[in-house]
Amino acid sequence: RARGLERRELELKLLAQDAELRMLRTQVDPHFLFNSLNSISALTAIDAGAARDMTLQLAGFFRHTLGLEAHRKVTVAQEVELVERFVAIEGVRFGPRLGVERHVDEQAEACLLPPMILQPLVENAVKHGIGQLPQGGVVRVHAVRAGSQLKLRVENDVDPDGGAPGKGGGVGLANVRQRLHA
Repeated sequence: RARGLERRELELKLLAQDAELRMLRTQVDPHFLFNSLNSISALTAIDAGAARDMTLQLAGFFRHTLGLEAHRKVTVAQEVELVERFVAIEGVRFGPRLGVERHVDEQAEACLLPPMILQPLVENAVKHGIGQLPQGGVVRVHAVRAGSQLKLRVENDVDPDGGAPGKGGGVGLANVRQRLHA
């Protein structure tokens, strides 16, 4: 009976954790969609063709993410593919101002992680880093496996004069922290 109660308690903890992950995932998608729609809106006045391209890229991105379940894990290779789709969307808006460097170890590609972990980090790097630089810059995505650990790093160029800090609400970073913790 004691083992049965322990098992039931663990099952309830897992269910609660799964519910928390789903809730956090539902925050990521609208946050990204909101930012993307703002970009498309800005483009419509400047370049209607680019706005159309970005809309099609966004539709493709969401079609791809619909197959990802919040309680499942994806490989680093799949997560990087998602990031590349995101960068293609932002590339419509930024053009040659947005550069991307990807350094992913072969051993890291098969490692598992929750979906949509890298994308919010890259989104922040673009929005609060590259987007603030008139000349643009580069976002660097690194993934290395060191023994049993997976080390991920997202870097971006910044204004050397320390331009105005971003006015975001911190949804993306807080969400990533909470999802990793869960």
